Parts: sequence; C-alpha cells; structure tokens
Amino acid sequence: MLLTYKKPDGTEAKVRLKTISHSSPVTIGRDKNAHIALDDPQSSRINTAIRYWDDIFIVRDMESSNGTVLNGEKIEVAKLSPGDIIKVGNTEISVVAEMSRSDVTAMIKQHD
Repeated sequence: MLLTYKKPDGTEAKVRLKTISHSSPVTIGRDKNAHIALDDPQSSRINTAIRYWDDIFIVRDMESSNGTVLNGEKIEVAKLSPGDIIKVGNTEISVVAEMSRSDVTAMIKQHD
C-alpha cells in the first residue's frame, strides 16, 4: 500500500508501506525524525503510527493532542484499508492499493 499526501509546497509525497510482520512502525508527526515528517502545527511530534501485523495494516493514535481521524472518525486503533483517508492535524493522507506485477499482467492480458 501507498500513503500519499500534499506537502506545504503543494507537491505530492508518496510513502510505500512494507509488508514485513513485526517490523518497526511507520511514524507520522511534526518531529523531523518521524518517517512522515509533517509541517503541520496541529500535529503532535509523533502523532500516529502504522504497523503491519498478521497480514493487515493497523493505524494507531499515539496519544496525540488532536487525535488521529480515519474516514471522518476519531480512532485509537483501527485496521487500514485501500481508499481510507487518515487525517493528522490538518493533513490528509490517502491510502492507495498498489498493483502487483501479476495484477498488471492480468490487466494487460484482459486488453489483448
């Protein structure tokens, strides 16, 4: 899966989530050491974390000041799926499914 969001300068950033069980979480927040460092004063230093666990991605609020919102609902912990929108402070992050090589091959064969 990919996370996409707009930087303050208007450019789009993409971050690929790795499907490695029990790996370190991807952190989101204002801290320059966060995996996704936001220039957003409404975000906590480490606001949100995403981890791959038992074949699913889990998004978790890290006890932030303004919380983490998933699809319009404030959450503590939730399953992450393609099409979801995570809101951290004033920043919206879209969750996008990636196509595997076999998906692309199947699409090409359907068009032949």
